Amino acid sequence: MSPIRLHLAYKNIKRLRDIVSVLIKHGFYPLLEKLHLTPLVSVSQRLAGKKAMKEKEALSPPVRLRLAFEELGPTFIKLGQILSTRPDIGPEEYITELLKLQDEVSQFPFEEVVKVIEREFKRPWREVFREVEKTPVAAASIAQVHRAVTRDGTEVMLKVQRPGIEEIIETDTSILRYLARLMIRYLPETRAHDPMGTVDEFSRTIKKEMDFTLEASYMERFRVNFAGDRRVRIPKVYWDYTRKRILTMERMKGIKIDDVERLRENAIDTEKVAHLIVEVFFTQVFDHSLFHGDLHPGNILVADEDTLVFLDFGIVGRLDEELKRHLADIFLGVLREDFEGLTRLYLQMGILPEDIDEAAFAREYWDVMVRYVHGPASRVSIGDLLMGHIRLITRYAVKIPKDLLLFSKCILELEGLVRTLDPEANIIEECRPYAAKAVRERMRPSTIVSEGLSTVSDYSNFVNTLPGYARRIMKKVMTDNLSVDFVHRGLEDLLGEIDRSSNRLTFGIIMAAMVIGSSLILATGAGPTVNGYPVLGIIGFVLAGLLGLWLSFQILRSGKY
Repeated sequence: MSPIRLHLAYKNIKRLRDIVSVLIKHGFYPLLEKLHLTPLVSVSQRLAGKKAMKEKEALSPPVRLRLAFEELGPTFIKLGQILSTRPDIGPEEYITELLKLQDEVSQFPFEEVVKVIEREFKRPWREVFREVEKTPVAAASIAQVHRAVTRDGTEVMLKVQRPGIEEIIETDTSILRYLARLMIRYLPETRAHDPMGTVDEFSRTIKKEMDFTLEASYMERFRVNFAGDRRVRIPKVYWDYTRKRILTMERMKGIKIDDVERLRENAIDTEKVAHLIVEVFFTQVFDHSLFHGDLHPGNILVADEDTLVFLDFGIVGRLDEELKRHLADIFLGVLREDFEGLTRLYLQMGILPEDIDEAAFAREYWDVMVRYVHGPASRVSIGDLLMGHIRLITRYAVKIPKDLLLFSKCILELEGLVRTLDPEANIIEECRPYAAKAVRERMRPSTIVSEGLSTVSDYSNFVNTLPGYARRIMKKVMTDNLSVDFVHRGLEDLLGEIDRSSNRLTFGIIMAAMVIGSSLILATGAGPTVNGYPVLGIIGFVLAGLLGLWLSFQILRSGKY
């Protein structure tokens, strides 16, 4: 038994069984069978799982996966949301469905809220807040939000982390790592998508999201970025009332951006709001280089048709200057239909494989993109364009920067919001002036001079440091201290097979020894007897037979014999 399997057997096996049961319930029995996980549940559950497959045929696999993630709780809801930011690792229909994941779960009792407040502030909660409403405004997987009043009478919103969520996520993450290893082992086609890397990325992201002081810092940064801009309001953070698991912020009012009926009842022009959300998002991207990474309708309120309120800064994307320039060039290249130029741009970015067939890539690029940049506005979808784009570059093993993937996910969400508010909107045309502005900024004399000075500084640093590095290398060579590290690829399976083979060989030797020893005991008649037969000899044969049956079952089960 592997150390991972042993660890799971003692610590997380119950949770793993729950996960397997839910996935079987939603019709994923064949997948779990390939991963050798079905023995974890009873025979009746397996039969029920096979029956569920037929009952669930009316639902597509992406819908069933979303429903399973929602039933499995906070960790899997967050995992699904993070997977929705990675359109490079899954089919389009799965990404689109995961974007619909509802981060709404049952609320936890007010008594637990009090415990969290008192644990974070280390004093009775009434010494911190004058009042906290018992019924939450919203309950999500990581936290729930309550209206509250501070000791000085300020009305605020209180975001309180769900008790025990860190332990739940730690347990589920360890199970996800185990499942990722099983996928690598039994589903070789998944290796190209790096399951372990995806779980590690999820772990890093969820840990950052659970630190409310980091979210508060981003909130303050957005407030600075939009200071004096009437189009956007960001809640103020009350730092004296904020801790790692408690976030206290200004109470904001508004209408959910996708509540079209209520917006129109309040005489708010929804088409104007559609243009406004596009303007604000591209301002974040091209002017601030920092953008809201979760454009869920619940995170955006409409104060009036000229003002939006942004909430929940747990996921934030950042584009450095170089990536922002490349993004502007990509948009303009698509708008100009310069797909050969885009191929050269990708080569310049260093994200295309060196051995790529540039001509073939450019031809396919044209075939994929041209269908999306023509036609009526109501039929032009930037979401479809991005998905087609990502499918193509994934097939050519293009490495897409993480923040660019998050940007793509936000564009999909943005298009959904905009089409809800104005079905005739065309985001591709909306983004043109922002991309053009970014290119013009790059051509300004002051920008060119600044970049030139930066390049000269880089070369100067390189020239100054090169002799030092050369001396170190030569010193290592002369003193025989130069070492070369080799990274093996694909040997994990070989090592596992060697380990399993040696275990089976050991059992075989033990069985042979037991048979030989039992035969000698029977021949000599040594030890206590029953009806004239030596007891030890009979026991040895029985144990050897049981071990032989067990080993035969394992070999047949593995399919390698």
